[in-house]
Formats: sequence, C-alpha cells, structure tokens
Amino acid sequence: MSTKRKVTKWVSLALIALLLMLTFGCEQKADQPAAAPSASGDAKAGAAQGNFQAAGFPIVQNKITMTAFAPQSANIADLNTNWFTKYLEQKTNIHLDWQLVPQDGLNEKKQLLLASGDYPDIFMQGNLTKEEQLLYGQQGVFIPLNKLIDQYAPNIKKAFKDIPYLEKAITAPDGNIYAIPSINECFHCQFGSKMWVDSKWLKNLGMEPPKTTDDFYNMLKAFKEKDPNGNGKQDEIPLTGSPTGWYTDVFSFVMNAFIYFNKDNNYFDMHNGKLETIADKPGFKKGLQYLHKLYAEGLIDKEAFTQKSDALAQKGNHPDVAIAGAIPAGWFGEFTDASPNATRHKEYDPIAPLTGPDGISYAAHYVGVGNSVFAITNKNKNPEAAIRLADYLYSEEGTIMSNFGEEGRNWVKSGADEKNLRGTAPKITIKETSYGVGQVQNDHWNQMGPGLRSAEFRETVMATGQDPYTMDGLELRLYNATKKLYDGHQPKEEFPTDIFLTPDQSNQVKQLKPIIKDYIEQSMLQFIMGAKDLDKDWDAYVKGLGSSGIGQFLQIYQDAYDKMNKK
Repeated sequence: MSTKRKVTKWVSLALIALLLMLTFGCEQKADQPAAAPSASGDAKAGAAQGNFQAAGFPIVQNKITMTAFAPQSANIADLNTNWFTKYLEQKTNIHLDWQLVPQDGLNEKKQLLLASGDYPDIFMQGNLTKEEQLLYGQQGVFIPLNKLIDQYAPNIKKAFKDIPYLEKAITAPDGNIYAIPSINECFHCQFGSKMWVDSKWLKNLGMEPPKTTDDFYNMLKAFKEKDPNGNGKQDEIPLTGSPTGWYTDVFSFVMNAFIYFNKDNNYFDMHNGKLETIADKPGFKKGLQYLHKLYAEGLIDKEAFTQKSDALAQKGNHPDVAIAGAIPAGWFGEFTDASPNATRHKEYDPIAPLTGPDGISYAAHYVGVGNSVFAITNKNKNPEAAIRLADYLYSEEGTIMSNFGEEGRNWVKSGADEKNLRGTAPKITIKETSYGVGQVQNDHWNQMGPGLRSAEFRETVMATGQDPYTMDGLELRLYNATKKLYDGHQPKEEFPTDIFLTPDQSNQVKQLKPIIKDYIEQSMLQFIMGAKDLDKDWDAYVKGLGSSGIGQFLQIYQDAYDKMNKK
C-alpha cells in the first residue's frame, strides 16, 4: 500500500544551498568521480584483500562494520535489536552501525550531514532525490555503482532486465548510477485516482453505476434530492473530497473525462515525443465548466476544497447512516474506517473512468521509482561488500525477510488450497498474528531500505484472502477493481515521472514550479467556484499562464527528456 509522504521544512536551507553551490564541482566523466576510492573505479580492488567473497554467504569472512543512515521509524521498536537486522548480520557478517534520525527530520539531517562532510558509509534509507544523486555523485561523495552492479549484483542486474524503465530511471545524465531505489510496483497504486460510490444508495434508487459525465451528474442530483440513505432527511452530500489525502481531490477523476489529467506530473501531456501543458487546452476548459456546473448546483461539498483528511473521514464515518455518496480516493481507507470489524466501507465500490462528451475516458497513471534510498559514500572501505548487501535485499529471500520478518513466526509457506492475486499458487502466507499497518514491531524493517517488490513479487509470491470485502482480501479488492475498471485507460504516450535534471535546470525548476502550480490550481478553484467566469476570463487566464514561465518550464523538461532518450 502506498503511503502519503510529508516533506518537512529544511532548517537553514538558504545557508545549505549556498554551501552546496560553492562546493559543487565541474561535471566528471562517467565512473570518474572527483574523490571516490579506487574500488569504485576498479571494483575488483577490494577482492584482493582476501576477506571479501564475490559470491555466496557470508559476504565477508571476518566481520566488518558499516555506518548506515536511516530514519527511526515509529513502527520499528529498535533497529539495533530488530530481528531482521540481526539475521542480516549473521548471514552477511556485516554489522550495521546505525545513524538514526527522526523520520520527520530525515531530509534536513541528511542535507546537514552531506554539507558538513560527516556522512556515513552507506545511506540505507536516504530519500535521495535525483538532484542529490547527481550533485553528490559528481562531487565524489556518492560513488558510481555501475561496475559494482555489473560484477557483484546479479539480482539488481536481473531487475534491470525485468523492469524496462528501471535502469534508465536511475541513470544520471553523466551515465553513472549513484543510488538504488526500493521498488514497489503496486498495481492499484499506479491508478490511484479512483472514484468510490455508495452502491447501497444506487440500489436504493434503482440506478446503475454511471458511465458518462451525464450519468454522473444525474446520479449526484438523485443523491441530493431523493433521500438515498432513507433517513427522511436531506443530509446527503453528493460529492465530497479533500485536497490533503491520497487522490481525494475532486479534480483528478472528473477532469480525466475531458483531458488527460495527472496533477502529480506537472499537468504535462506528451504527443509524438513533444511535451505540452494541458492547462491551456479546450478540454481543460470543458472540464472546469463541468465542475463549475456541479458546484453551482450544490452537488459538490463546499468544504471539499479546504477540509483536511480527518474532516473527510468524519463525514465518511458518520454514525447511523452514510451521508457521503461519491468520494475520490486511492482506497476507501482515506475516508472511512478500515479496521477489521468495520462495515461501512463495504457500501462503497469504485466506478470506471467516466466518458466525456468528446468520447475521452482517461485514468491518471503513475509508474516510476521515485527517490532512491541506497547509496555508497566515498568513506566506505568495502564498497564491494556494500553492493552485495544491497543486492541481497533485492533477492526474493531478502525482500521477504526485510518486509515480513521470520519464517514460522511472521509468515509460513502457503498451503495447497491458497491463492495469490492472480489466482495461482502463492509461496508464502502472512500469519494472522503478524503486525498490521501502523503497529510497532521489531521483527522486520517495515519497507525500509532497498527491496524488490515488483509486480511479479506482489501478485504471485504472497497469498491473499479471497473475500474482497474483508481486510485479508483488501489487496484482492483493489487489484481486481483496478484490473477491471482502470487498466487500459492510461494514455499510450506518457511523460516519465523519473527524470534527471542538471543542477542549473533544477534551480530554474525550483523557482518556476511553485509559481506555475499555484497559478493553475488557484485559477481552477476560482473558475469552479465562480469567482472567475470561464467565458469572460479564460483568455486572460491563458495569457497569465504564458507569463508565469510555462514555456521555459516545458523546455527544461523537454531538453531533459530528449537527453534521457539519447542514452
């Protein structure tokens, strides 16, 4: 399950940025960092020391220690005494001396360490942005991993072959790989922009799930006027949402019936390799007109544009009867109780992408690796051992152990009558006595560090409950709905979510993006709520968008895209 990420404010950001600018050096050739140890240029150097083993376990004959950066997760009692930490040390002979920082302060502390030079041997969970990878890679702080991977990391190399976008997504413009991501190919997360509708209300009104924007409008009108919850009160909220949850905004799902709308990708669209913005297109305007109609007729909750996630959940969990008819969300737990004994969520089912008046029916789609987590620094005297450690975490065994814990206690081999998401025989079954989301435990790393939860792993390795309306069958419910309703509605050509920018490009984007994003989103609100008129004020809006720097913004990403595709 994908979780929402919160980025904290960096302390003394201006000072750090100035220091980085002053210390940033010239671009180096591939595999020639400014201050990397010899082992990064010749991965065989460490093997001659006699302690390192290029294959098999332990990774080193005599125990070594590596300092490792990671957040202190609220869901892990103690990484030092954690069962998997101990298991990993026993298997590899590598002792991890943890440099733990508070989860909320991870980015700030990371920046301070890197700027000061007081950084560890490895970043185990560094939340390393593309800009950080390139900057510190070319400074020599992060060593290139290409040769190390080629010689000592068969599981990572196999992942490059099995996942077509992976290697390109983590290869910097200079040709080097400086950091390794944690892969989590969550199928239902890739189509997070879903619309959940109270099926009980539809049944009470004798209505079918809507297929078109006209159907959706008629459904919301009926929700408002015909007492679908049957309590004799006009307390129903036809459509609500929140700007703070996971795809709980009221824009994304609806707008995709008029134009491809992916707010997480800078409102970009691709046609024949050329990048465009959707924010000045006729389909964008039509979508806003439709949303304004819903709002003007009281079909959209007036609080949907401002309320926090907890306020949305209060409406979704209204006692006695449901009062919210349609709610956008990545999954139902965003707006209603998802505990094992809860029942309200059973009323809600996702609907297929709506078809708009011009025959458009898109689903917002996201696939990529995001920020990387693992990097080896130039302080590490055993880079070969470090890459083998990461490679083990990319193995099936390493992924199972690090994510679920000990065989027999946390998981068991699956029985002959069990099934995975694809309906075939799984390999492991997570025990009922294992830990749920948010519970404190000390058996595993709780998705921390590099790992390979590929689509193949998620859909075949683990058993799942076969009743989709129980918590054991949650993954099956989301998988089946996504497969049936959303898969295939993504555009044929998509701008990649993982793309490297040069430091100069990155600095320009940091200045332009907030201005452009705020302008588009504030204008959307004004058009939907009627503060601006789409007929009278549209041309002025488009002119203002041009003045916001959108042309320069698009060109930066077009240049980065063209360079990436020349590799």
